[in-house]
Amino acid sequence: MINLQGTLINAFRVDGGKGKDGKEYEARDKVQILGSLELPNGEIKHELVDLTVEDSRLFEPFKNKVISISCGAMAIGRNVV
Repeated sequence: MINLQGTLINAFRVDGGKGKDGKEYEARDKVQILGSLELPNGEIKHELVDLTVEDSRLFEPFKNKVISISCGAMAIGRNVV
């Protein structure tokens, strides 16, 4: 498990629809978290991460606050999912 910590910027719902390839996709809830990564030279890089969550309404009270979320991750080839 990875522990992702940062400021909750936004919580929202994306409506379902059809992608460019014609495949349909379901509606889903998402949150945006702004985190900081320390670079090898000591400088800080800010990165915005979008995560899919079960219910974005649960995150509304935490907007503009620092939160921490445990995430699972696995590498598939060159991609991390």
